[in-house]
Formats: sequence, C-alpha cells, structure tokens
Amino acid sequence: MKRAFMSELVIVRTLIPSIVGVGLFIFIALTLANASDGDSGMSAGACAVSAMSPIMVMSSLAGFDNQNGWERYRATLPISRKDIICARYLCIVAFSAIMACAAALLNIVTIPIFNNAGIPSTGQAVFEIAIASAASMLISLMMVFLAQPLFFRFGHMEALRLSVGLFALLGCLAMATLSSSNPISNWLMSIAGANPDPAVLGCLCAGIAVLALALCAISCTVSTKVYRVHDL
Repeated sequence: MKRAFMSELVIVRTLIPSIVGVGLFIFIALTLANASDGDSGMSAGACAVSAMSPIMVMSSLAGFDNQNGWERYRATLPISRKDIICARYLCIVAFSAIMACAAALLNIVTIPIFNNAGIPSTGQAVFEIAIASAASMLISLMMVFLAQPLFFRFGHMEALRLSVGLFALLGCLAMATLSSSNPISNWLMSIAGANPDPAVLGCLCAGIAVLALALCAISCTVSTKVYRVHDL
C-alpha cells in the first residue's frame, strides 16, 4: 500500500502547479466578486476551491494515466491491484483535504483585505468558513466516488463523457432536493438557519462526512472488482 501511495504522489507532484494555479484563480475571482456581501459572501471562494479540488484531482490523475500509459506500467509493478485502487482514493482524499484547508485558511487571512470595512472576521465567521469548506469538499468527494469506478472501467475519455452526464443528473437531483417545495429541504434549512450554533453546524458536517466515508468504501470496493477483471 505504501509503495502504491508513493507512486501516486509522484504523479501528483507533477500536477500540483496547474491545479493550484486554477484553484488560486477561482479563489481570487469569486472572493472579489462576493466581497461586498460580507463574511458569508466571501466564503464563496474557499467553498468553490474546496468543491472543485476533488474533481480536478480525479480527472488530472486519470488523464495522466491515459496520456503516459501509466496504468499499464503500474500493473506490471509488484503491487496488488487492490493497493493501487486504495492508493488512488487515498491520494484524492488527502490532496482534496489539503486544498480545502489551504483555501479556508487563505479565505480567513484575506477577509480583512477584501472586506470593505477592513475588520478582521469573528470567531463565528471563521468557524462557518471552515465548516462550509469542509462540507463543500465532502459533497464533491461523494460525486467523485460515484464517478471513479467509471474511470477504471472505461478509461479517461469515455469516463469523462459519462461523468458529465452523471454530474448533471446529480445536479438536477440536488436542486430538486433543495427546492423550497421539498419538506426535507425545508426541515434541513430550518435546522441550519434557526440554529447557527457551532455544535449544530458541526453535527451536520459530521453527518455528511459519515455519508462520504460510507460511499468511499462502496466505491472503492466496486472499483477494485472492476479493475481486477479489466484487461490492461
């Protein structure tokens, strides 16, 4: 497992400049666009970077495999296919967490700079930014976990086409779920809105984390089975 993870890190090191560059551009653009909305609006930059990082990492790693023939070469190494799959998932989660933490920290540091009043953010605002970034990353990770088996089964280009349709479907389901006419959505919004207590927000984020962890285990199992029978 350690050798498989180290091989993933070798790839990630070559992708860091482009991913970080895109993330920084998104962060600056959205932070400037929402600076007039106060702390709640300025968290948009951190949330966007946190949400896009898992998708960018997954797609970039798959693209590297396809472009450089790394998938076939890695299969010849003395590493089990289960370890290869687990290392890929672990790498996506680890790098996404680092990006989310960096985006949240950068957001907190730059609030006095972009804030019209120039006043440092309060502890409550800092906590809400951290929770929003974490929730955005976890929700995006769940989408990645749903799409990742497609990349191991169909390859980079075909999986990209399929994942676009999958993400569009998930977006429609999310909008339907969050619709004001949905009683579940109204119940969740009432909890989050009427109880901005850190404990409540922390519990909501923890619930999302549990769902993401369960989906990760299922997706990893499916990917392992697909990868074992896949003809490389």
